[in-house]
Amino acid sequence: MNATTETLPMQPTTRKAGAPQAWVLILTMFLPILAIIALAPALPTLLDHFKDVPNANTVVPLLLVVPALFLAIFGGIAGWLTDRFGRRNLILGAMLLYGCAGIAPFVLQSFQAVLAGRILLGIAEAFILTIGNALLADYFAKEEQHKWLMVQGIVGPFLGTVLLASSGQLAALGWQWPFALYALTFPILLFGFFHLWEPERRTTAETMATGMPFPWKIVLIFCGVTLGASIIYFVQVIQFSLVLREIGVMDQALIGRISGIASIGVPIGALIFKRNAKHSTPFQLAMVFLLMGIGLLGIGLSRDYRLCATMAFFQQVAAGMTIPCLVAWALSSLPMEHRGRGMGLWSTSFFIGQFISPLIVSLFRGVTGGLLPAVATFGGICLTVSVISFLLSRSNATEAQ
Repeated sequence: MNATTETLPMQPTTRKAGAPQAWVLILTMFLPILAIIALAPALPTLLDHFKDVPNANTVVPLLLVVPALFLAIFGGIAGWLTDRFGRRNLILGAMLLYGCAGIAPFVLQSFQAVLAGRILLGIAEAFILTIGNALLADYFAKEEQHKWLMVQGIVGPFLGTVLLASSGQLAALGWQWPFALYALTFPILLFGFFHLWEPERRTTAETMATGMPFPWKIVLIFCGVTLGASIIYFVQVIQFSLVLREIGVMDQALIGRISGIASIGVPIGALIFKRNAKHSTPFQLAMVFLLMGIGLLGIGLSRDYRLCATMAFFQQVAAGMTIPCLVAWALSSLPMEHRGRGMGLWSTSFFIGQFISPLIVSLFRGVTGGLLPAVATFGGICLTVSVISFLLSRSNATEAQ
């Protein structure tokens, strides 16, 4: 068959997605978060078990973050493959790989084997996150997308809290027991097998006829903004316990309680995102960076843990708005034929930001003379970006009149 007439998989247009498809995608896209949550409480036991590994204090903690690195590396590849070969089979295969790679260390002993499993986990995550976001746009119109992104923003923190507590309990049984949490992937996979279908796709000839090249300009814009937002997003996530220690909070239990109270802001942020969904992307980003700036500037200037906790709450409200806002912007900017590739590049940008955020904070720390001034500097940057975004939203509104 000639390349210009080859057709991609088709499904009847009468199929309509609903709650089962949305919940499959919400649960599936939670799996990359599980990758770090499952091991965070187990880090001390992992260090004890692998204490004989050369440079153990440096390389063993890499088990937590190496999946994010490989997610970033393979995000673009995953996007290209899903646009070329379709969504359903690839995401189901990625979920199977994720479950097997995730639970494998439960029965493995060597550090090298565990590390290999974590690398495969990250590759699977690249496909899961990229295709999951693409399917959300394939299945649902814009208003429905916003609704389910809001639900995802509310459900994610709740699941994260439950699994974090479960992982801590399992870690008490032994270093390998938290890896058993990855078995949760298999019922989600079964759920997806029965409820996900391949969305209707245009023929290659139709795609060529429409003259729809890959929208590099807008993709580079939203990927650049996503990279910057991700770096700032993870400042509080990674550094907050260290900030509390710098202002004199040494009780680990109190640190945990303060972090838990602040995290209540995340689902509130998801609700605010849904309420603001009718506004333009620049206006939404202005709100995100305004709250993020207030929170980070306040955290950096705080010398009392109560004030610090209050400012962290504002930052977490912004965090609850950030990912839904960025995902909705990316999805609305991409035609279906390029959605996988575009969301793959989005995933790469976001997780590169996660990986380099501590390095950027370390750089700022050296320039500003400490962690607290560095965090405050990020707050100032956010407020500046907020003003620019607000002016852009006003300019766009004026041009539209």
